[in-house]
Amino acid sequence: MKPTPSLWLIIAVVTLLVNACFCPTDWMPIWHADLLCSSKCHPAKNPGRNAIRRNRRWLKWQRRLPQQPAKRRCKRRVCEPLILLSARHVQRVKSSRASQPIVSTPDPLAGLRICRGWIDQVDYRQVAAIIQKVRWPQGPVCPACGERETQYVHCLDPEYHQGLGRWRCEICAQAGDPGEGGTFTVLTGTLFAGQQIDLRSLWLILEAFADGKASVATARETQVNRHTTDRLFRLLRAALYLTRSEEPIVLNPEEVGEFDEVYLTAGLKGNAGGLALEREPRKRGLKQRGRGTWDSDRLPVFGLLCRGGQVRLFVLKNVQTDTIRPIVHKMVRQGAKIYTDSYCIYQFLAREGYVHQAVNHGAGEYALDMDGDGRCEVHCNTMECTWSWLRPMIRTYRGISKVYLPLFVTQFEFLFNHRQHNRWNRTLDVLSAVFQVDPDKTSDLLCHVEGARFSEICPVAG
Repeated sequence: MKPTPSLWLIIAVVTLLVNACFCPTDWMPIWHADLLCSSKCHPAKNPGRNAIRRNRRWLKWQRRLPQQPAKRRCKRRVCEPLILLSARHVQRVKSSRASQPIVSTPDPLAGLRICRGWIDQVDYRQVAAIIQKVRWPQGPVCPACGERETQYVHCLDPEYHQGLGRWRCEICAQAGDPGEGGTFTVLTGTLFAGQQIDLRSLWLILEAFADGKASVATARETQVNRHTTDRLFRLLRAALYLTRSEEPIVLNPEEVGEFDEVYLTAGLKGNAGGLALEREPRKRGLKQRGRGTWDSDRLPVFGLLCRGGQVRLFVLKNVQTDTIRPIVHKMVRQGAKIYTDSYCIYQFLAREGYVHQAVNHGAGEYALDMDGDGRCEVHCNTMECTWSWLRPMIRTYRGISKVYLPLFVTQFEFLFNHRQHNRWNRTLDVLSAVFQVDPDKTSDLLCHVEGARFSEICPVAG
């Protein structure tokens, strides 16, 4: 058995003691090579070998680094034939690749990427033809006298204003029209009269509005000024507000209507609508409790929906029976089925000829089966689902003044009622709504928009 280092230490001590006691004074200790500690026993006391170990570990780590991309390249090239190359040839190939400069290839689609979309690939005359078809489905009509006969209305310059065209009405010209001498374009007498932007940009703005985008994002996409898109968006919302349908949405007793209300936080901002701020600034993050009103900056929005049909939204000063009664009488015929929650303002429905049934949300009732057919038809979940679409749309604009809130709600109502249409058809519907505005109200509407006096347009703000 080979002695351990500790045993050799004991033997050395005993040897020293024996030599000291029995040997003469000029004694010499006897040392053995095995008594010396090897370098493997105390690595901390051997900095030379530690440096060698660190160098080996660093070189091993460096050799591992380029192996990872090589493995991924092998996985992608499993179908290539296997070619065995020598290490010297591989090193020569690597050095030659490293010496070659990296040259970026030009993008073959660079000419198309600078375009704003398909509209830049269309000629101006084609866009003008689309606008003319929407404005005049049966042919050009004089906006002043309404004349449409071809013998009195003829085209003067088809290339006028990027293909928009210019016509002349002989009746207005002979009557001594003090304006343009009886001449007009397809945009004369509309909200777009006098616009300085080109037809392509105008169409892109209409598409973005019909798609529910904000004016800032629209200005960035169409490459026009942000204030231009903001003003056009206000004009479009005001046009939708003036041309919104006032016909009843629930006509037959077999149809079902749902009523509900929601409260949106909106205050006065930036002297909007010409109304001065008569209160202290509201604290950020302040949550209004209870049912809101116009004065509490938590505006109520009353909604009526016909199942399988359209929706009507109204921004009110408050939600009370006297406030919603005229709206209900106007939008719903008597004898129809009305489903609401258990709010007390709906108790007059049963007394005034409506088949009214309610669910008690406070008791955990959200849908009831009254006829026992296994289907819970009594609910107002469809109307409540509409609010889950309205809130994100309002949140997109990061704060809306309560003066303009009726216009934003009208825009959402239009988009919701046309949600089954694609963007092209929604754009055509928006353009049709703009052309339906009474020309006599166009000048007043422009003044209201430019002066932010929506209190004269929106009955809520008045």
